[in-house]
Amino acid sequence: MPVNTDGSKAVQPVAGDVANPLTGSKILFRRSESRRGKVPVAIKLFQGVGALPGQHKEWAFNTLLLLYYSQILDVPATYASIVLAISLILDAISDPLVGAYSDNFRSRFGRRHPFMLAATIPTSLFMFALFSPPGGLSTAALTGWMLVFTVLMRLSFTFFAVPWNAVAAELSEDYRERTTIITYRMVVGWLGGVLFMFAMYTWIFPSTANQSNGLLDETRYPVFAVVLASLLFGWMALTTLMTRDQVRFLPQPTDASPPQSVADMFLRTWLALKSRNFRLLFLAVLISAAVGGTGQVFDIFMNLYYWEFRTEDIRWFTFAILGAVASFLTAGLIQSRYEKQNIMITCLIVVTLLAMIKVLFRFWHIWPENGDPLLLWLFVGHASLAAYFGSIVLIMFASMVADIVDEQELETGLRQEGVFSAGITFAGKATTSLGLIIGGMLLDLFIRFPRGVEPGAVHPDILFLLAFSDGIAVPLLNLIPFMLLLGYSLTSTRLDDIQTELRRRAAGRS
Repeated sequence: MPVNTDGSKAVQPVAGDVANPLTGSKILFRRSESRRGKVPVAIKLFQGVGALPGQHKEWAFNTLLLLYYSQILDVPATYASIVLAISLILDAISDPLVGAYSDNFRSRFGRRHPFMLAATIPTSLFMFALFSPPGGLSTAALTGWMLVFTVLMRLSFTFFAVPWNAVAAELSEDYRERTTIITYRMVVGWLGGVLFMFAMYTWIFPSTANQSNGLLDETRYPVFAVVLASLLFGWMALTTLMTRDQVRFLPQPTDASPPQSVADMFLRTWLALKSRNFRLLFLAVLISAAVGGTGQVFDIFMNLYYWEFRTEDIRWFTFAILGAVASFLTAGLIQSRYEKQNIMITCLIVVTLLAMIKVLFRFWHIWPENGDPLLLWLFVGHASLAAYFGSIVLIMFASMVADIVDEQELETGLRQEGVFSAGITFAGKATTSLGLIIGGMLLDLFIRFPRGVEPGAVHPDILFLLAFSDGIAVPLLNLIPFMLLLGYSLTSTRLDDIQTELRRRAAGRS
């Protein structure tokens, strides 16, 4: 095999001799260099840093956004839900389009990193504005402010998150190392996310003599906005700059790439969705993420009003990181024995049962009474178990997306890591948007939760409806992704056959 003057392997194609479904010509993706050995640990860690902006964003959206605008700024939860529905529709359009565009973008800095760097400043500024609206605005003006900056923030973050996810899928061609890369990403994201949440509860939103729960104190949010925006900027810039030297190992489109028209990008998105395995996986995770997002909306209301925890108590839930760490340590071992889709199905069932048990144990008078220190630590243990099985689900999902890219390359000649990875970011955004929509509408229209109320002052009937929605009705929706995943068919044996054929085609064109 030819080598470069520095001893590295010469340029090798990574796509097969397959007709372009868009133009009829043949597509070729090349790496400037072929990697020798494994992806360095430092690169896995720096790539994993890119999970932190999403972790911070999701916590802010899942935990605080609806609470802030409805309980503090007095915007009806239904209005906020409409805002989030609009942003979700735009997300549904932007994610695959950005993915398709970055798949075929050519520059000396690669096809992903320019977008990631360009998104850094706008995303940070829009997040700051979202949590620091001007004083004195009417309900209509506040709703408009929320709409504008929620949409802008989500769209700008798409230009970072979709290419960043694609890089993770491109760093390695090895079936098992792909899972390792995703595991590093999860480790960094969880550890950084836990430290962030603990710090927010401890120093930004502590209880005081005048305010029993700091999350309901309006004066804390401008400070939170500054801290959050600064962290988003720092993490996004760091992961982009510290992985830029990996561009030479990532597949890039050659001059044979098709033109970059909007119609082409829509067609690429359609081609991605024509993959049965991707369609099943995407829909399953999307629905599961929406279920989880709705539960996360209720979590803060349940913790404040149903379980009557203070922020000093809630911060200890960050110890659920122990469950996540356990998942990172065991994911590779489990995957070596079982197929990814079977692991994902099993863990999804356990997560559903854990969500239901949490509320049912209160209905059955098994849990200690509110205020008993034992209740807090039992919940920390429960959260750790949920984090373990939930993290395994996410690891398997991200790793399975990378496998589907190879399947698509065999069938079409396209490598659409960007479009496929849009499924990851879109599912994550479903957690922060579709879940918020459902949760907000349930709070307003079904539970009829009052606005501006203090813990301990909510009618028991309303609290029962809140608990029933959070612990029974919503988790049962996980039956849908369970049924979808039963149809997934890309096994490890099938992937080995696909990659063997891709290498044969590549060798024939070298």
